[in-house]
Amino acid sequence: MKKAQRHDGRTTSPFASMRRRARVWAAGWRAHHEAVSAMSAVAIVGIIAVVASLGLVQAQLTFGSASAANVTATDATAPDATAAEPGIHAIKHVVIIMQENRSFDSYFGTFPGADGIPMSNGVPTVCAPNPLTGACVKPFHDPQDVNAGGPHGAGSAVADINGGKMNGFVGQAETAQKKGCAPNAPLCVNTSTTDVMGYKTGADIPNYWTYAKDFVLQDHLFESNASWSLPSHLYMVSEWSAKCTVADDPSSCVNALESPGNPPDFRTTLQKNLIGECRGGVAKPACQAELAKGGITPAMAAELHALIKQKCAASDSYATCQSAIDKATLPAALKSKLIAASNQLAPPDYAWTDLTYLLHKQKVSWGYYVFNGTEPDCENDSAMTCAPVKQNAKTPGIWNPLPYFDTVRQDGQLGNIQSLTNFYAQAKKGTLPAVSWIDPTDAVSEHPPAKVSAGQAYVTGLINTVMQSPDWDSTAIFLSWDDWGGFYDHVKPPVVDENGYGLRVPGIVISPYAKAGYIDHQTLSHDAYVKFIEDDFLNGQRLDPKTDGRPDPRPDVRENNPQLGNLYSDFDFSQPPRSPVILPGGRTY
Repeated sequence: MKKAQRHDGRTTSPFASMRRRARVWAAGWRAHHEAVSAMSAVAIVGIIAVVASLGLVQAQLTFGSASAANVTATDATAPDATAAEPGIHAIKHVVIIMQENRSFDSYFGTFPGADGIPMSNGVPTVCAPNPLTGACVKPFHDPQDVNAGGPHGAGSAVADINGGKMNGFVGQAETAQKKGCAPNAPLCVNTSTTDVMGYKTGADIPNYWTYAKDFVLQDHLFESNASWSLPSHLYMVSEWSAKCTVADDPSSCVNALESPGNPPDFRTTLQKNLIGECRGGVAKPACQAELAKGGITPAMAAELHALIKQKCAASDSYATCQSAIDKATLPAALKSKLIAASNQLAPPDYAWTDLTYLLHKQKVSWGYYVFNGTEPDCENDSAMTCAPVKQNAKTPGIWNPLPYFDTVRQDGQLGNIQSLTNFYAQAKKGTLPAVSWIDPTDAVSEHPPAKVSAGQAYVTGLINTVMQSPDWDSTAIFLSWDDWGGFYDHVKPPVVDENGYGLRVPGIVISPYAKAGYIDHQTLSHDAYVKFIEDDFLNGQRLDPKTDGRPDPRPDVRENNPQLGNLYSDFDFSQPPRSPVILPGGRTY
């Protein structure tokens, strides 16, 4: 599969000469640490990066070297949890493979022995009303490789659950279809009927069912939060979704289930419209129109170009350029427009504490592997399709939130966020880190309209790679899907706090120590992955403001919730390590 190619702009943009400087400045850009009320270099640099790079700015928004952590309380040494369960330390590598947008019933609703779709004599006894037709739609077998799904934001979760009736799925999908897909839009899936009530069987996803039969299937695993991909991925690495107002200050963060602060490569204003229209060159009328909408005229861009050329050489440091530009005289109107435009580009600051902070303190290795390609989720999850956003190991986004965590930058661990190709190489050599998170690209994500078969082949390739690794005998793979994607599920989620749980998703545990053919009926969520990692590698230390040495105002300690089961139950550490189960159809990239 070809990697997503970047537009280089070498011949289409009159600002090509500024691209080198934009990269230098953006590498040190910390706009969210600067006051936007003053006309600083950050404002100019931010908007020039957009105008000059025309889409490359996302890849350059990494941050500078690490600084000392701003710990606001004395580090606590006593863990919250009791001593680790016997045998758990046989697991020296945890690999979390997170796919996209499938409910448990949509994939395993007819799996033998699982809590699947309620049926009588093979006929579903449940249904969801269609507000357009008045009919009540029962679950149906849907062997199609491409699905549409439904909206899956916080509001849709509430509507789908419908007070525990679990019957809002069709209504939500019908509403989204009327609003979401423009005729002939390239990413729209034109189906004759809403497919959120459809389910797959073992014939449709044979490898997934084989893993479930041979290892452990979890039939009461819920999304940590009742919302969409970005909050879900934040929970995956930090057990919270929040919005912060002061950089490096965890106490400034407040709960944010739906809108924790989107990365700048995931904005609908300048990032979507301006970048999209201007990739073909700024001289094009469509680009000129979008520049004007953003308050950026060609004359303004030319003026900035001249200013930077005069005041800042490509070889100059960021500080030198900032000082020179701060002293420059610009018209007040231009300043205000630049500030307004740069505000739209400011990255979020995730100031609360994440799991990598604890791993780093205990010198536990980790890697976050990102597949080069496009992000398959939409900023507005009421829409069912959206334009793709470029994603790679250096492009922070909703699939790769760790670069925006203060702790990752302060600990000097941005390099741990890396290309998926490194994962394959490390597995082959037997040098996997203790903790690995793996996220897909659009085409293999299973997020509609991606092909289910492509996702299964990609996941099979990952699992085959681990099974053939020298690290197999000491590895646990946790395979799951980040949210329900609008697809039907019949189990009402437990309520643990104001954020969740979300709807039920598939979960499979694959390990040489995993029980064989076991269905885990415990109440679980993706929080259980964090809990297992903490018990295995951190002596039970939790992301707990009272004990982790970096307090934040999170509503609770999710790992300690009494409703949450323990993944330890999915293992039998008394058994000899099981042999690999290499399945056909796997694909590596």
